[in-house]
Amino acid sequence: MYDSQYPDIKTFKDQIYLMLSLFTLLLVFSATWLALYLSKQMTVPIQALAEATREIAAGRFDTQVQVQAQDEVGTLVRSFNLMTTQLADSRKQIDTFTQNLQQAVQELDRRRILIETVLENIPTGVLSLDSAGIILRTNTAARQIFGDAAREGNTLSAVSGIETTRELQYLIRRSLRMGTASRELTLHLPGHVVHAAVTVSSLGPRAANIGYVVVVDDLTELLRAQKASAWQEVAQRIAHEIRNPLTPIQLSADRLKRYLERHRDHLDAPELARLVGECATLIGQEVGTLEELVNEFSQFARFPVARLAPADINAIVRDALAVFDGRLKGIFIDTRFAPDLPLIKADAELLRRVVVNLIDNAAEAMEGSAAKHLVLATLFRSSRDTVEISVADSGHGISPEDKDKLFLPHFSTKERGTGLGLAIASRVIAEHHGLIRAEDNSPAGARFVIELPAVEVAPAALLSES
Repeated sequence: MYDSQYPDIKTFKDQIYLMLSLFTLLLVFSATWLALYLSKQMTVPIQALAEATREIAAGRFDTQVQVQAQDEVGTLVRSFNLMTTQLADSRKQIDTFTQNLQQAVQELDRRRILIETVLENIPTGVLSLDSAGIILRTNTAARQIFGDAAREGNTLSAVSGIETTRELQYLIRRSLRMGTASRELTLHLPGHVVHAAVTVSSLGPRAANIGYVVVVDDLTELLRAQKASAWQEVAQRIAHEIRNPLTPIQLSADRLKRYLERHRDHLDAPELARLVGECATLIGQEVGTLEELVNEFSQFARFPVARLAPADINAIVRDALAVFDGRLKGIFIDTRFAPDLPLIKADAELLRRVVVNLIDNAAEAMEGSAAKHLVLATLFRSSRDTVEISVADSGHGISPEDKDKLFLPHFSTKERGTGLGLAIASRVIAEHHGLIRAEDNSPAGARFVIELPAVEVAPAALLSES
């Protein structure tokens, strides 16, 4: 019976094995699918996060992960998207801040350039000092006021001398208490004297002070103009008061001389007649001298208006030198005329008189000198668009105190001078919108420099200056 049932039992077993194999395969497939599904729920968001991270590293902060995720991975994706949103907002804020900062820097640069341009072009000297009084910076006007020492020195004593430094240090101490201190000072600088209004401002209170700003306003030309104006009025009054009695005095002296000449043979006292004649002659001579003086005062008081027209400065200086043709014996004359100078607007006759006066003064200053060397030079300054005339001598020179009073009407270094020549010269140059100054000549003597504005700048002159 078993044998008859054996095939059926084997078939049944095979069927059972087959079903178990099928269930096993189905179970393995299900487990594999479930494992792949679960792994995909993890790997896809992580891969998306990795790609988004690379995008952020490349600078694209608005990148978002669009993959749906659950549980902790979903929380991570949402946190990542929130972070990128915040990063994008921060990047926009940074870009806006950077742009604003760049604009602020550009504005600061424009203001710095403007301030530097103003400082370099104003006629007021400005010195920047640190808290210890060391000079950090000076502008062009300060270097012109203080001279070469302002370019080389870094302390007040090296720039302005000991006496002037004491005055400046007093203003510095006062500025620490009051913030700003001002005073009119006479600066005794090497080679010249400057009348200036000085203002010192401290950059902060005493405990937090970081330095000082010293502003020096040169009042020398202003005071000179005020004094010249006052002396102009005095000269006008003097000329008027002296001229009135000169004419009757001269007429009376002439009348006495004519009377003596007509009655010379009939006078009983020949000695008295001789004495009266000599006195009348002397009165006439002195009246003539007074008339010359009155004429100079009148010329200074009622100075003619300059008629400006384009002129060649070299030709004017040559004409002035020609006046002394054959009269400057023993003086070596060195002419250094720059070629191709631009024209100037000038009254040629008035300007020629000024140069003649300067040459005459130079010749007289060298009367007692062993070496007599006169230098006449012209030069174009392209940085200031001015033409210079310089007259230098090897005479006794001019003291710094005298330089301060040199162009005033009452002052003269000559024994027989009236003190009006340089005052009139200063008026002439002022009418030409120029400047005249006196300097020390090297190795000895004085040098007078006239600066006049150029009408047009010749290209050749620019090349020669460069």
